[in-house]
Amino acid sequence: MIIAINARTLRAVPRDGIGWFTLEVVRGMVRNHPEHRFVMISDRKYSEMPVDTVSREERLTKAAGRKDLRLTEDADRKDRGVTEAAGRKDQSLTEAAGRKDRGFPLEGSNVEYVTIPLRTVHPVLWHFWHEYLLPPVLKRTGADVFIAPDGMIPLRTDVPCIPVIHDLNHEHRPGDIPRVECRYYRRRFPLFAGKGARVATVSHFSADDIASTYGIDPAKIDVVPNGVAESFSPPLAGEVEETRKQYTGGRPYFLFVSNFSPRKNVEAVIRAFEQFRKAGHGDHVLLLAGRRLYLTKEMDRHLEASPYGNDILFTGSVTRDVLRRLYGAAEALTFVPWLEGFGIPVVEAQRCGTPCILSDGSSLPEVSGGAALCVSPADAGAIAEAMARLVTDGALRRRLATEGLANSMRYTWEGAAEAMWQSVLKATRK
Repeated sequence: MIIAINARTLRAVPRDGIGWFTLEVVRGMVRNHPEHRFVMISDRKYSEMPVDTVSREERLTKAAGRKDLRLTEDADRKDRGVTEAAGRKDQSLTEAAGRKDRGFPLEGSNVEYVTIPLRTVHPVLWHFWHEYLLPPVLKRTGADVFIAPDGMIPLRTDVPCIPVIHDLNHEHRPGDIPRVECRYYRRRFPLFAGKGARVATVSHFSADDIASTYGIDPAKIDVVPNGVAESFSPPLAGEVEETRKQYTGGRPYFLFVSNFSPRKNVEAVIRAFEQFRKAGHGDHVLLLAGRRLYLTKEMDRHLEASPYGNDILFTGSVTRDVLRRLYGAAEALTFVPWLEGFGIPVVEAQRCGTPCILSDGSSLPEVSGGAALCVSPADAGAIAEAMARLVTDGALRRRLATEGLANSMRYTWEGAAEAMWQSVLKATRK
């Protein structure tokens, strides 16, 4: 078979959960099925993608080592979500960022790259690229099936398509997304779901949501859960102390990991942290790992008003190895989004033996396997209480760490690649 992939989200260093899904799942299928050909169709030339050749871990280590790892006091600074240390543009960082990796995200004798040279930076261009430029390419390559890890497929094609719809946040919380993008999602995604030969998604929660919201036959939807990279594991001897010394001056911390956008509910985490500190439960730090996505002004207002602003620190985006150490040294992952299709940070933290405080809705109770403290994302007091329980109850911490680690073993990228392949076989009736 010839399997075409919508590779707009395929990067050597992914930026978000969809990016990791694309890289890991496609890599697994390419490796496991050398008898088939995989055509990566993108809107850019991969050989021209800038990728830092100096590891992000090395650069963040330098940044984290500086004593002024804290939120800038300059209220006029445009990028409020980056620490002064991580935001410094010293010569070494500038040079590293300017270097380019001439390779490709995935390589193999059964892999081919095709570029449609129109950068899809706006919904109008998304539409034109998918509906007018992509179908002739699918026909020319002789594709037997088209997989879209970002959910966007062409409606003007006879090639069987599998949109991967990770969640329906645009349907349930439209205000969390820029208006033009949200309008496109709400108009087109019901059509993508209806057109698809199969629909893939990452949790049973999302599968039920897609079926009921879009009126799709549940039998047409395949659950392809995300995985956990093998690099994630419990901390090594002495690593907790070393990591805390490096990032928080030796103090214990609660960790949030994700992009910063309204649905991630960072404001509730900040309010809960404030209540935890005011109650005198500990001298902890709140460590926020990730990057801005959009619509973060509300988060900025909470940060500026927080009496504990100096103890709310940002790491920026980090490598998997740094993230493994951050998880392992954390008191707990505090992750309470309003809606989540899966929540990769949950199972990554569990694989590192870290207890989790999670939202009690959407996919998180399912994905965590019950091995977490689940609370209302609207109740900062309940989140703060969960923080206090984990600090004071050692038996609870140990139980959640043990049960969470066992739960995380259910999720592997190898399993995700196989589940996606089974969806391909169903779509092509092979």
